[in-house]
Amino acid sequence: MRIPFIGPVARQRGRIVLVTGAGSGIGRAICLRQAAAGDIVIATDVDLAAAEETVRLAQGSCHALTLDVREPEHWQRVLDEVVIRFGVPTVLINNAGIALGGAFMDQSIGDWEKIMSINVYGVIHGCKIVGAKMVESGRPGHIVVIASGAAWTPNRVAPSYSTSKAAALMIAESLRTELAPKNIGVSAVCPGVTRTHLATNAMLITTDAAATEQVRSQFAEAQSRYSFATPDMVAGAVQLAIRFNLAIVPVNFDASLAWIVHRLSPGLMRLICSIPTMSRAESAARVAAERVPTSVAFHRD
Repeated sequence: MRIPFIGPVARQRGRIVLVTGAGSGIGRAICLRQAAAGDIVIATDVDLAAAEETVRLAQGSCHALTLDVREPEHWQRVLDEVVIRFGVPTVLINNAGIALGGAFMDQSIGDWEKIMSINVYGVIHGCKIVGAKMVESGRPGHIVVIASGAAWTPNRVAPSYSTSKAAALMIAESLRTELAPKNIGVSAVCPGVTRTHLATNAMLITTDAAATEQVRSQFAEAQSRYSFATPDMVAGAVQLAIRFNLAIVPVNFDASLAWIVHRLSPGLMRLICSIPTMSRAESAARVAAERVPTSVAFHRD
């Protein structure tokens, strides 16, 4: 049976796809899938060597560029180079992001500014600068924002991360209504816990500052052990979102269940999310880490 509605850039090969945070984890998996599908992929990352490794692993047309998503001038330079070398991007995938763990009252203004500069303003800069060029081109296109199931889970363990992802989700939903008449789709893909190095690279504000690195290692091991999703599963969800022009795509069981509870009973969701505290999370990670082999391999987000 044929699907009656296909998204604006479905089934077009040779699309120009710009991916941020492409040096590993979800960003790398997206690049590998899109390149294998016949797209021209621009793998951008603040770490050029990591982006170049993604290019090496790709089966298809993939090219590495340095991009610090916090800097609009850097966005403009990358866009100008892409347009000259390949043409106007057809698909923009805003994937770059960081995490910050710690109670609200323990996080400084500087902590909030750092996470917002990447998770929120990185998305804003990309959507405005690349999105404007896509609109100007007059051709169909698509923008994907990698948000998170954390966007609908208020919590006491990573409030700034949840806030940043909720903002990213709303950017995607708002932009979707604005760009629909321009034949540009916008999707928010929202993974649950995924096997990446997000926990390994997260900033942590723990109950015992002297044990922060140990707690970080325990969180990373627990993330790998109890993750429901892989980076490739998220990359598959991205392809689905683009093909069918989906507004919001939760990835896997945990994010989907949280989405349902959030929609049906926000009060129940707040009650559930009020249970974990930083100290309880540290204890749980410690127990989980004791059950995980030390040789576990990770993927960085």
